[in-house]
Amino acid sequence: MLMALGLLVLTGGIIFAQTDFQSMAKNTFTVDIGPTIVGLAVGPAIKAVDADLGNNATGFGIGAQYERQITKSFSAAARFAYLTAGLGLDVKESGANANLQIDLTSFSVEGHARFYPFGDTFFLDGMLGYAKLTPSLKGTVALSGFGQNFVFHDSYSPSRNYFKLGAKLGWRFCFGSNGGFTFEPSFGYSHGIGLGDSIEKQVANKVNGEASDFDDAFKYIENLVFIGGPRLSLAFGWRL
Repeated sequence: MLMALGLLVLTGGIIFAQTDFQSMAKNTFTVDIGPTIVGLAVGPAIKAVDADLGNNATGFGIGAQYERQITKSFSAAARFAYLTAGLGLDVKESGANANLQIDLTSFSVEGHARFYPFGDTFFLDGMLGYAKLTPSLKGTVALSGFGQNFVFHDSYSPSRNYFKLGAKLGWRFCFGSNGGFTFEPSFGYSHGIGLGDSIEKQVANKVNGEASDFDDAFKYIENLVFIGGPRLSLAFGWRL
């Protein structure tokens, strides 16, 4: 990946012609396949950790962004991202009986401010936004023992809203004299601040029991996959 980025820097430097702000292309539209990669990887990753939880695992994601150049060194962007994954839980053991389909869906709307310290390719990005996560639970779960009595037999879709913030760095490569086809790799981290009751508390209220294991699972889902966590973006689009 580093070698590929080095080649792109060289190629972009050769093709990109320096222009003043008045004549430079100021609008960039991109589609990000980073969430697509995450969506495809969610199922196999969960199955590798817990074979019982990885049954029928599927996933998909996509992102889209519009960026407007304000000055040669600063721009503002609006981004929308969508990520969904489905997985099945089928367990029959002592004290546990579960046949459950879990579908997780999230979307986010973000505002970005970008700084191009060298005026064209490399950028630093700060983000503020809103996100929502909705798990849909369908099936039956019965747990007993270990101080827990958890029974669920229904279809239930709790949800939670988040205030989202993050930062990243990346490169905007334009393969044209002034705009044209654009490739934008970036790396960063985002964090979600949950608003209202947690998913675990909503589920516990629904079943009138405890769901501590469920809470632990959703903390990872929230903080590392659907809302926050490390982020890799591979965006393709057009600058004009």
